Amino acid sequence: MESFNVNQQLAHALRAAVTGSGGEADASLRAAALERAAGGSPIAQPYDDLARQIGEAAYRVTDAHVVAVRDATGSDKGAFEIIMSACIGAGLSRWDAAVRAIEGAGDAAS
Repeated sequence: MESFNVNQQLAHALRAAVTGSGGEADASLRAAALERAAGGSPIAQPYDDLARQIGEAAYRVTDAHVVAVRDATGSDKGAFEIIMSACIGAGLSRWDAAVRAIEGAGDAAS
């Protein structure tokens, strides 16, 4: 169970790193993309289309999604930060679901 808690701490640290200061894209926009990809509230376009698609089915992201975000951020680095934030949000959402399932299975066995 100790490694499980460590993993939860690492997931929390990853969220904090993605949404913290630094980077080219605004931290609040990175946080919004992270949350949107995890099923959160809609955000401004064109970020919403990209983050939502990453969260639902990343393989359906198109060049047009990426170009629109690149144009909106004004740089490849800014677009990369938004894309990675959304990818991390989608991954952590799945991680959270797995944690809930594991915890639920432990409760059911008791």
